[in-house]
Amino acid sequence: MTTEPQPTPALLAAARRRRDLREALVAFEDAISSPFRDIESWRADVIDRLEGLQAAFADHVAETERTGGLYEEMSEEASHVAARAGRLRAEHPVIAKALADGLARANGPLASEADVDALRDELERLMGRIIRHRQGGADLVWEAY
Repeated sequence: MTTEPQPTPALLAAARRRRDLREALVAFEDAISSPFRDIESWRADVIDRLEGLQAAFADHVAETERTGGLYEEMSEEASHVAARAGRLRAEHPVIAKALADGLARANGPLASEADVDALRDELERLMGRIIRHRQGGADLVWEAY
């Protein structure tokens, strides 16, 4: 009889951050896809949820990249995934910058529905990038453990 390996503290911590990031993504998607009565109330909700997403992503980065964190553990325990872990790590500053840029754009001028539509498109692409990053991490964990 084979027993399934027990999750490590690094894996459990990363899983918590993964759930937090998913919840922030769902809340953010709700905000950007909501109809708006006026641009300013829509913008305020989007900015609030975007700031939450930015914080959840920063927590994800801190947890996975810390000494003894998930990327280090995977690289030690399953060396064949080290290069892919490195690629995920390299996405972190790119996504963090895209989040900051999205926030700056949301705080910028929005004079019309066309401006809101353009911002929505940009923010939906940002969400897609984060979703793909999460999926890449899930695939990597599956392969490593």
